[in-house]
Amino acid sequence: MNDIEILREMLVSDAQVPLQQEEGRPPSVQLTDTQSGTTVKIKGLPHDSIVIRAEDFEDPLTVFKGSKGERRRSDFMIVSNDTKKWIICIEIHDSDHKGRAEVIDQLKGALCFVHYCKCIGQEFWLEKEFLDGYEHRFIYMAYASIDKRSTHPNTPRSLGNRPENYLKISGKSHHFSKLI
Repeated sequence: MNDIEILREMLVSDAQVPLQQEEGRPPSVQLTDTQSGTTVKIKGLPHDSIVIRAEDFEDPLTVFKGSKGERRRSDFMIVSNDTKKWIICIEIHDSDHKGRAEVIDQLKGALCFVHYCKCIGQEFWLEKEFLDGYEHRFIYMAYASIDKRSTHPNTPRSLGNRPENYLKISGKSHHFSKLI
């Protein structure tokens, strides 16, 4: 089994966002933030991908105090295992008024969720290299009524590779290749 197949088996169907297939085109997906109702479309996903609703991971209120933001998670994760391995953590907000520290905490929470899934796959599926070798991207999609390009033109490759260096973009529709 490859990593995507293991994740599909590991995660309940409600935590997986179905890919939309259009004849002759790569898959796309509609991401809807449940809190704000904001929807963003991602086009051109590799066929061997899974989209996870990371925010559905039960809030660990009974275990963590939350004093450092450790209870937070971003909205979605896209895991792709095509010609190159990618894990993209995405936070969507209906305006551009979310604080930088809050966005970073949510993206860090998604990274922790990735590590948790990795450990589960290694221990329970006995796949010692599960989720190894993936490049990470951290994206904050601040919805705006005007479809704008990235707020970081000519984005350096280091932008988006850590929660603290997240890439901020706006608009209703994006292509997978622009996220990576």
